[in-house]
Amino acid sequence: MVKLFCAIVGVAGSAFSVRVDESDSVDDLKVMIKARKPDTIKGEADKLQLFLAKTADGKWLPSNDPDVVAMRSGAVSEKVQNLLNGQIDPAEEIADVFVPAPQKKEIHVLVVVPEGAVGSASETSKMDQVVQEVHEMYAQTVLTKRKR
Repeated sequence: MVKLFCAIVGVAGSAFSVRVDESDSVDDLKVMIKARKPDTIKGEADKLQLFLAKTADGKWLPSNDPDVVAMRSGAVSEKVQNLLNGQIDPAEEIADVFVPAPQKKEIHVLVVVPEGAVGSASETSKMDQVVQEVHEMYAQTVLTKRKR
């Protein structure tokens, strides 16, 4: 088993890990990513676009890299944008693609979700706000009726 850290491009949130077997295909990885983030990724797993998070010198993108930190708020830097060339072939095996072997404190996979297939953190926050407003209105109504 190998642990890969993934980041969804253009969506606020932290990197997350998935575990896959070295003999699994990249298509299997897509399924694992969707299963790990069902509230964020809508639609079919095979529609996900996966890219290696490797710098020009062939090293994995460090998790503390300023561009990775900026991704947590949904920003996509030019550096990250430049990494989005050449999708990983879904038929490839994990062991053949992720070389050198992934280590800790690195981002290995950049995930691009098709337009309309993402439930972003901001949408979740908006829903939380609506729920909070409903609770406040309910509490206010109950208190008003009790005072009468």
